[in-house]
Amino acid sequence: MLSHRIAFAGMLFIVSACATATTPEALEAREQAKEEQRRAEVFADDPRRGEEVKRICFASQIDGFGETTDRAVVVREGRDHYLIETFPGCFDLDWAQSIAIDSFSSCLTKGDRIFAFDSAFGHNHRVGQSQSCRVKTIYEWNRDATEETDAEADESEETAEDAALKTAALD
Repeated sequence: MLSHRIAFAGMLFIVSACATATTPEALEAREQAKEEQRRAEVFADDPRRGEEVKRICFASQIDGFGETTDRAVVVREGRDHYLIETFPGCFDLDWAQSIAIDSFSSCLTKGDRIFAFDSAFGHNHRVGQSQSCRVKTIYEWNRDATEETDAEADESEETAEDAALKTAALD
């Protein structure tokens, strides 16, 4: 009886090892899934989104928020702005009137929670309900990046016009 159990366990191990073998098709499917996930990131191609940061320290000093979507919010801490991306399933974040931060330390990091309230006064059982959103990633946020890009484009157009005028004057 014991030998049957050992044989069954060995056969189960061999079958499960064969089932997890990586084929070229499986590897390609994984790569496509990773690419789709990258494209699904909020503000992925936005010039305002900066480098990823590991934490926002002094999370209790976050004094404003805006530009919310169902998966992201931009918060202000002093002069600095950060884009906080949450995991899917945080439906009320884009309609939040106020938010609260629940972190394990004084720094907001990946895995901490943001509570979105549909009341401007926070948690109020009679008026609004809250939803917990788990933090996925945090990025630096440069609100003026699009304006800088437009200004740089204007400067390059002026430089091209100046060069054309100088060339015409030389001819």
